[in-house]
Amino acid sequence: MTWDHRTMRKVACCCGACAPPPRLAAQPWPKRVGVRRGRLQLSHAAEAQARGIEDHIGRRLTLAGMAGAALLFRSRPLLAQAAAAGATETSSNGVTRTTLENYENAAGEEFRLLLVTYPPGVAAPSHHHPAVAHNYILEGRAESRYADEGLRLLKAGDSYQDKAQVQHVLFRNPDPVAPLRWIMAYTAKKGQPFLIVP
Repeated sequence: MTWDHRTMRKVACCCGACAPPPRLAAQPWPKRVGVRRGRLQLSHAAEAQARGIEDHIGRRLTLAGMAGAALLFRSRPLLAQAAAAGATETSSNGVTRTTLENYENAAGEEFRLLLVTYPPGVAAPSHHHPAVAHNYILEGRAESRYADEGLRLLKAGDSYQDKAQVQHVLFRNPDPVAPLRWIMAYTAKKGQPFLIVP
């Protein structure tokens, strides 16, 4: 039997080595089951808890990066920084993507920080993303919908997350006059595009 920390009940476990947490502990420590070939082997509950901690740390690091970028933009006007970066791409429908930061790690992945501008009324075709991206809207409004959720209306000051490997069926600037500008941060394989049409 093992202890399910969400429901606080005993549940069946395939390894039989799991036990309920101590009665007085507010947050149980992972139970060490054994060491095999130099690696620590944890109970199923401890493995699930470790994955949750890793996800939480990843989210915090990404948000810290976004906060650092925001501080950087406060010290130097965003448009001046975009002009200095120089790596701007413009698509046929007028969408511009300016690379503000680009860092390659040892694994061949690139961390990219982009300033994206959609002209009034422009929409992206149905597409998907190879990785998760964190976005912060600087100016304008957006409409976004993934295949597995309803329509989201976003405005300046909102942040949102692009989903990986889920069809992004709608993303557009619904405003007939004002442009939509946002900052996007993501990590992907070197040279891999972020917007992949079906």
